[in-house]
Amino acid sequence: MLPVSYAFVQALAAEFGAVECYWRESDRSFTGFVAEVWFAELPSEFAAKWAAVVGYSILVRSVSSGPGSFAASIPCTVPSGQVSLGPASRGSRVRLRG
Repeated sequence: MLPVSYAFVQALAAEFGAVECYWRESDRSFTGFVAEVWFAELPSEFAAKWAAVVGYSILVRSVSSGPGSFAASIPCTVPSGQVSLGPASRGSRVRLRG
């Protein structure tokens, strides 16, 4: 899979009526970050367009809480200026602005 920028995910999500879109750190993503995209209705057209343009499918899940009824976590890259590292210490975490 090729890395996809958060800006691309955000623009495509907005085009398909996303309720909210932000990025966060991920322990499971190959890029280290995922875009969390929320929709009020099942985003079938968004998922189809994503697969056609990017070349792989995404998992859309139904959620009981949050800004929308459906959500997808999409691996993405973020601009380096958006990641802020705190003081170095054992077990310290990355702080994100989004």
